[in-house]
Amino acid sequence: MEGRITELDPPRKLAITWAKSGGVSFELEHKGNQILLTVIHRRLPDRATMLNASAGWHMHLDTLVARVTGKEPAPFWDGWARLKQDYDPRLPA
Repeated sequence: MEGRITELDPPRKLAITWAKSGGVSFELEHKGNQILLTVIHRRLPDRATMLNASAGWHMHLDTLVARVTGKEPAPFWDGWARLKQDYDPRLPA
C-alpha cells in the first residue's frame, strides 16, 4: 500500500493519506504533565469503512494505553469486533 505524508510538524503533528482511506492526522498537545493524542480520520468513503476504522483506531489507542501503562493489551481482533458492535448504532445510516 502506498501512502503519503501530507503534513509534518515534529513533534506536534503528523498527517498521512493512503489508498481510498481518506486522511489521518495524529496531533500531540501538552496538557500539564501529560500529553493528549488526538487522532482524526477524514473523508472515509462509506459507512462500512467508517465503522471498521472507528473500531480499529479505538482498539489501536486502547492497545497504546495498555502498553504505555505496562499492561497486557486485549487481543486486537476480539476488541475490534466488540467495538465495531458498539459503534454500529452510533454512526449515521
